[in-house]
Amino acid sequence: MRETIGTTTQRDRWILLVWFIFFFLSPYSVSSAFQHVTVVPTSVILTLSFLFALVIYMKFRPEARVFQAFDRSNQELWLLVAFVVPLLTASLAGAYNLTVILSAEYQQYFFQSLPRRVINLSLILLVFWISVKLIRLFTTHQLLFLTRAYVLSVIVIAWVGLWQLGHFLFGFPMVNLSTRSFVHSVTSEVMFNFRLTSIVDEPSYLVPLLIDGLIIGFVVYRDKWRYLGELALPCMVVLLFSYSLSGYVNVAMLVGVLIILFLFQGKGGRPKRYLIFMYGGILTLLLIVFAREFIMDLLMPVIGRFETVFDLHRHSRLYMLVMPIIWLFDYSWINSLFGFGPGSYQFLADTKFLHHQGRLSVTSNNVFIDLLYEHGIFGFAAFLLVYLKILVTLYKKRFDDRYYMYALLLWFHLGITSLYRSDFASPRFWVIILICFIFIELAKRNRHVLKNLE
Repeated sequence: MRETIGTTTQRDRWILLVWFIFFFLSPYSVSSAFQHVTVVPTSVILTLSFLFALVIYMKFRPEARVFQAFDRSNQELWLLVAFVVPLLTASLAGAYNLTVILSAEYQQYFFQSLPRRVINLSLILLVFWISVKLIRLFTTHQLLFLTRAYVLSVIVIAWVGLWQLGHFLFGFPMVNLSTRSFVHSVTSEVMFNFRLTSIVDEPSYLVPLLIDGLIIGFVVYRDKWRYLGELALPCMVVLLFSYSLSGYVNVAMLVGVLIILFLFQGKGGRPKRYLIFMYGGILTLLLIVFAREFIMDLLMPVIGRFETVFDLHRHSRLYMLVMPIIWLFDYSWINSLFGFGPGSYQFLADTKFLHHQGRLSVTSNNVFIDLLYEHGIFGFAAFLLVYLKILVTLYKKRFDDRYYMYALLLWFHLGITSLYRSDFASPRFWVIILICFIFIELAKRNRHVLKNLE
């Protein structure tokens, strides 16, 4: 029998409020304006404060068993191990590298950036582990209340994006947040010479948040018309005018997966589903035929970049994704296997240059490449295997309960965003993982109720 504790005490209320604030603020970790509110990055202060609140709360809830016997079916434990063990081995490899890499830049990284990265990642991993163990103590209503915090944050971001659209089109007054809202790398004329960024730094940071909100919002909104008006339509408009190529690909992949899941969802009603998608395909074809010129003009800020998007020497982001794979094998086999150390992309930023002689960023914004360079082949393989293990498990259970299906879509989406704009040490990354585990917990509860009814 599953143990869930549904009584709400005063202590529960305040931790739920703190938890709500943490979920609400987590998307803003990709905004420079938010990160620079304090001397220390605001996301670190947010994580530390939430961890402190969780530790205090646990003193009053002894039934929250954070330490338990090893269980092979415990997915959250496997996920934790996939980060903690490579973090330790990468740190040791970093110490070894001091004897191999005779570089002032590497020494500077090791004594400055590495400790910060280890502390930051350790804090967020502790937050994840304690949070995922506390999930079972709260009611279904309380857990959905927490997920609404993230949705509310995305609503704010989407509506600010709509206001920014009004600013560009009609001159609405707006504070200059110094975001990358300009169109670049396009030689042709464009219909709209802007890209929506809302309050985040650039469009490719914005799009993952919008799609997060679309998926999670569909779960928490009971009234789907309100969902459409308050969240879905604003998100889709802002997403369209973000002109983010990676965001468009993200949406296309999710839609493709949804179509496949919908078509093969049981045997009943298949002819009707086939008809729906056939009509949708015909409508899309008609739009392409009769509105091709308008669509080309509308999407020129994206289409016009195709010439450079696959050019390794002209596309900075592609360069920062491909070259670390080659640089991983510099110096010794220890680097290749265990990485250059946590946060060692900073070492690349100090020593490597782009085609225009600009320096690399301190992250590739690709979780898999960052893990490969920082934690080596071992750390990369550990995370990839656990990610795929959870993905396959959710896929097998997708018809058992609707929450498994929601968790599957969100988990798959996390994998897509990890390819182009994600940081495994950011609050947003782990909040999405926590929401996936909340959906898994809700699915288990529903299955338990059904078994009791039988």
